[in-house]
Amino acid sequence: MFNAKRWLALLLAMLMLLTPVFSLAEETAEGEAPITHTAKATTTLKVRRAPDDTALGFDSIPRDSLVYIIDYSSVWCKVRTNRVEGYIKTKYLTDLVVIDPNAVAQKEAAKEAEAVLVGELQPGFTMNESNFAEKYYAHTVRDRVVMHTEPNELADRVRYINIYEQVVVGEISGDWSFVRYNGMHYGYVRTDYLFKWDRIDPYAGPIPGLTVWPNLAFVNHTTTIRDLNTNEELFVINPGSAITVGEKDEFGRYPLPIDRTIGYVMEDEVCYVMPVADWETAQPGDLIATMSTYFGVGKTTLQIQGRNWNIHLSSDFISGTVLQPGEKYNMNQTIAPYQKATGYKSAPIMSDEATEGYGGGTCQVNTTFYVCTIQIPLLVTHRRVHAEVGMGYIPKGFDAAVGGGAINLMMENTLPYAIRYQFMNSDGVLTCCIFRES
Repeated sequence: MFNAKRWLALLLAMLMLLTPVFSLAEETAEGEAPITHTAKATTTLKVRRAPDDTALGFDSIPRDSLVYIIDYSSVWCKVRTNRVEGYIKTKYLTDLVVIDPNAVAQKEAAKEAEAVLVGELQPGFTMNESNFAEKYYAHTVRDRVVMHTEPNELADRVRYINIYEQVVVGEISGDWSFVRYNGMHYGYVRTDYLFKWDRIDPYAGPIPGLTVWPNLAFVNHTTTIRDLNTNEELFVINPGSAITVGEKDEFGRYPLPIDRTIGYVMEDEVCYVMPVADWETAQPGDLIATMSTYFGVGKTTLQIQGRNWNIHLSSDFISGTVLQPGEKYNMNQTIAPYQKATGYKSAPIMSDEATEGYGGGTCQVNTTFYVCTIQIPLLVTHRRVHAEVGMGYIPKGFDAAVGGGAINLMMENTLPYAIRYQFMNSDGVLTCCIFRES
């Protein structure tokens, strides 16, 4: 039989038991411990309920993520995630930084001010599904990427994204990108967790990690390229070589891209500099983009000689190509088939089936063409990379493979005028240029 008085008494007792819990939760939220350090996780970390190897885990921190520490010690750290506070082993941390709360606030304010100046997301502006505009494709580069509700690793998680999965990027704001995954999930991921960027909108702006080089230079004698940071000798080029360079610094050095670092040549080694014109104001005949890569010379093996021959041959096939506004370009249709009958030599290739084949070296030509192309608003509609590790002659994520079929590069002239591609090839230096066609 229902007894109202008995049920009322039981309800009051339950409320009395729960009241301290609610008060404690509110007190913890208001007085939570400040973050004293940050670090980077060297592996996926299990967050445990107590500083003990046998304690239960109740959250995890992905590899390479920032770790927010509220109590640091040499063995165990107490950390805060977007869900819990718990303990992790200190030995799995790197890049430890001591946090000054005032300095953090100042840094965040400076980043917000900079974002306004460069036209990024304004403070207080939140991207969401309704204002999402497709600008780039990108792929994840970690074993598991966390998508957050806000550009903050302490923010709630939307979901995990596996390695090499593709996302569509709508906006880049500092260290974070607002993305859409699988057509339906929206959130923020760290920009440095993404690679293999390509534009959906050719006018979306600079691709992360891409340097736009402003000059083409010609050297006047045999010249040694040196590392800009260590002064180590990197490469020797011949008189008359055409190389892509930056602006001369106060020491008379012209910086330049070489493999995956920055080298330089001195101003007295340069006889002429052709500046890259702004594509919007360029006149017929103006240079509007340039890119150089470097390849080995002086080797006597038939395979390396064959590779160098193929670089010369395929770049000659491309040189002089004129694309009208709206015209599409297919690299395989221009330089393939990769056969002896076409003139190609046997050379080293990247393939699951073979270590050499006809046409080895054409991928470097295609890569140089690609990086030159993306420095201006030209739309790449199809590209394949060799692998996440990429190729040594270009920074990771910026290589472009060719080989027939879907292993190809395709693009479209989305500029309002005709353009012309021209390769300049000397021993060991491969330079691609784009000119506004007259």
